[in-house]
Amino acid sequence: MSEIINQLFLKLENWKFQQFNPQVGITNPENHAYAIQIQPEHRSKNINLETFYNLLQDPKSSKIQALICQIEYENYWNDNNICFGIVLEALCDAYEKLPNLQALFIGDAEQHEYRKSKLAVFDIRPILEAFPNLQLLKVRGQFYEYLLECETLIHENLKTLIIETADIDERNFSQICALQLPNLECLELWLGRQLDHSTFIMERLTPILFGESFPKLAYLGLRSSEFSDFLAENIVQSPIIERLLVLDLSMGNLSNYGAEALLNCPSINQLHTLNISNNCVSQSMVQRLLQLNCQVIADEQEDEMERGCGGSRYSALHE
Repeated sequence: MSEIINQLFLKLENWKFQQFNPQVGITNPENHAYAIQIQPEHRSKNINLETFYNLLQDPKSSKIQALICQIEYENYWNDNNICFGIVLEALCDAYEKLPNLQALFIGDAEQHEYRKSKLAVFDIRPILEAFPNLQLLKVRGQFYEYLLECETLIHENLKTLIIETADIDERNFSQICALQLPNLECLELWLGRQLDHSTFIMERLTPILFGESFPKLAYLGLRSSEFSDFLAENIVQSPIIERLLVLDLSMGNLSNYGAEALLNCPSINQLHTLNISNNCVSQSMVQRLLQLNCQVIADEQEDEMERGCGGSRYSALHE
């Protein structure tokens, strides 16, 4: 995405990445996103939070605007939800020491090639409740073993929500869609294979596409979907297409069929950016899409035969 998009929407890229070093301390909390590595102690089920506590003890910790909590875990653990739970509790306990926190990443430290994280994410409600002024929340991990426990939660200030995962189950997909976020401008939701009913998906997305759930939404990312054609068809027929600036359907199984639906929608030209990268669109169709009056990102397309065919086509994350 271009720098212009980062200016229009609140992203972690708006801050410079800075790994927190206790010996150096916090030097520029307004312009840097401070990252901390949280690791399990060797061959035990205890989590080492020393770096996090060192950050909280820094005299400038109260001025931190963006925090990146990268959780590492051991593969031999049978219950990796312990990691997330301990970090979640520590963050919530520290809310008074982080009064200016605007942006938070919490989740797997690794960007796995297929996002097949074993870090079980659950119960994000405490984070949103502990930080009512939070404007950006990004979570990376496994979203199908435990409930997020956030259904019907109201958060007045969140502007950006990013759920990055290989799979999200129906329960948690429903809970995300049922959030009440009146000021949300950017939603990036990775779907995956466990959502195997297109009718169910559309039922949950309808309040979003009709502006009922997130009335200020202007950046919609529905990535790594097994139903990209179906999503494209429905999005171009919904009211949200008239006010979107960014539509991201990347890393899915979008074919020429879904691309044709996008191409035939006049309102697509009102977008700033259309991202259909890493799908199954032919080069001839890509050339047609590049004639649109918006920025089109369409790199890394694959032949449908390489991904399967018909109903068996799968998203890029599951190659």
